[in-house]
Amino acid sequence: MSYSSRLTRKRILECALQEFMECGYQNANMRNIARSANATTGALYNHFANKAVLFDALVQAPAEEMLTKFQEIHRQAMADLSALSSGDLEKKASSGTDWMLEYIYRYLDAFRLIFCHSEGTRWSAYLEQLIEIEERAYRVYCDTLGKNGRRVDDFFLHVTAATGFQYLVEIVSHNLPYEQAVAVMDSVKRYGMAGWSEILGLRP
Repeated sequence: MSYSSRLTRKRILECALQEFMECGYQNANMRNIARSANATTGALYNHFANKAVLFDALVQAPAEEMLTKFQEIHRQAMADLSALSSGDLEKKASSGTDWMLEYIYRYLDAFRLIFCHSEGTRWSAYLEQLIEIEERAYRVYCDTLGKNGRRVDDFFLHVTAATGFQYLVEIVSHNLPYEQAVAVMDSVKRYGMAGWSEILGLRP
């Protein structure tokens, strides 16, 4: 790819980001993107075959990396579960949340597109993928760590997992500064751990 072609691609991506942020995927217009990027529609389609490919170029790499890492965090936690105390589990859960928040803010534009502007793309199901992973992990954690002999209801686990990610969506959609986002999630973590301790009978 020539230097000029790389510059054109860069401009297209910058203008596409703005168009998707302002209009959402469904209402975004490829001609508008080409015009804003000072490129012909032919040049635009030479770089990106269609609007879905262009959206993918903005979100796919960070989204797939986060999904892979998130799965690995839960796999590792489940592998170590029998040897963990409730305090160790709290630390692991806290560090996993901290990592995810930091990662989202590192690629904030991509995750704002996914969380807020992806209706009509394959990425509109991304949050549900994360929720399903979390929900399955919660099932294992509850069955292994519960001290009161009561099975936690499946739908409760689903709602709890979905609510946890909704906090992140709200933080991103409201464009909170990172420091404020960290403070909010610290409160969420304390609130959540107190609830889990009660549900699982972990209080001394």
